[in-house]
Amino acid sequence: MTKKIHIIGASFSGLACAEKLAQLLPDTQIILIDKDQSPDYIPNGLNEHLRGNINRLSQAMWQEIPSSKAKNIVRLHAEVIKIDPKKKELLLKRDDQDIILESYQLLVCAMGSEARSNFIKGSDRDGVITTKSYLDSRDALTKIEDSQRIVVVGAGVIGLDFAYSLAQKGKKVTLVEAANDINFHQFDNDMIAPIRTKIDQKGISLVTNTRVTEIIENLDESLSIHTDCGQSYTGDIVMLAVNFRPNSSLLENIVDCHLDRTIKVDSVMKTSDPNIYAIGDLIALKHSIINFPYYSPLISHAIRTGQYLAYHLAGIGLPKLEMTKLSGSFNFDYYQSSAGLTEEEGSLYHQLISYCYKEKLSKDGSLIWIKLIAKKENGQLVGCQIISECNNLLLTNYVSQAITLKQKDSDLAFHDFIFLKGEGELVYHLHEAAVNLFEKRISL
Repeated sequence: MTKKIHIIGASFSGLACAEKLAQLLPDTQIILIDKDQSPDYIPNGLNEHLRGNINRLSQAMWQEIPSSKAKNIVRLHAEVIKIDPKKKELLLKRDDQDIILESYQLLVCAMGSEARSNFIKGSDRDGVITTKSYLDSRDALTKIEDSQRIVVVGAGVIGLDFAYSLAQKGKKVTLVEAANDINFHQFDNDMIAPIRTKIDQKGISLVTNTRVTEIIENLDESLSIHTDCGQSYTGDIVMLAVNFRPNSSLLENIVDCHLDRTIKVDSVMKTSDPNIYAIGDLIALKHSIINFPYYSPLISHAIRTGQYLAYHLAGIGLPKLEMTKLSGSFNFDYYQSSAGLTEEEGSLYHQLISYCYKEKLSKDGSLIWIKLIAKKENGQLVGCQIISECNNLLLTNYVSQAITLKQKDSDLAFHDFIFLKGEGELVYHLHEAAVNLFEKRISL
């Protein structure tokens, strides 16, 4: 009997797992199930379209890896309605509404996440848009083109990206954030001033410290958001740019879950059911700094967990997978990237010391801001934040490795680097930032 592995979800984690399994286990049949015709759509595709970087949303697909061309991968376009772990069966609904049963031997759950809010009443109204899937983005694009006033709820990475894109298209944008500053999960408030300045220059109305409680429809079909401060803001449409939540409802009462509805898994992604694994946005990995599960629904997390599980199922052992928390974006004319914890978040667990570095680049005179954060007792790196007009994403990846390896400020300061004035000087500025942090810590 041919061994089969069923995977629910053909987005980044499911596809990465399927492709790697097909390579490692050529005699195993991989059944890849998804109800979406375009599951490998990149959620930021609508931004790319609004900014003119692509002409069609269909170009925003994960094209770097051929999509399931392996002979032992079978695509099944259907919605999984129910998982029966006792019978080891899946109840599926096809496009023609036919209901079929599919038996499984080993099941990999990769249903991803969804943009939703459990706290905002009326967030499911027709004029409230999200952009996670291809169909959602296509619907959102039509509504955006027909609208002039747009309220964006959430000023994290997603909200900032869209506020910038919409302002570039000449839309009147109101940006509402529950926290006391923008993008607080990735940046401390002593780093965010350049972005706030650009937000003002773009004419965006920014409202912070304000939680949206309800979205209502007005007589003219516009939408108004009501807040916990008693204020209301009106737009033609509302964009919900809140954090993604695990799409784990299929597994409720089947496997053990955390309070945030992520699935509890062991070091090899196995759930409390020995025949069911979970990967991608369904799970949280242990954070390398604070040593407990941390939810970070990003594409890199999805790909890594999917490929990691494939190696395990093929009998290839790897060190236990952890995460550092990495983020990178471009909006308001700046590249913004971060690794590890912010100083505000990290101070909940450790006594910290930080240094904010600011300097001009010799090539064009533009500014770069670097913040490094370390444990005060020994200099172990905890976090890094970088803002610049030039692309700094690789630099933050570099610091992420240092954080993962538990290196200290002195290690980063005196690690060898290439210096080429005007071309490769970003790493020199990182070196200088690390030197300054080291000297501050030892009180020089």
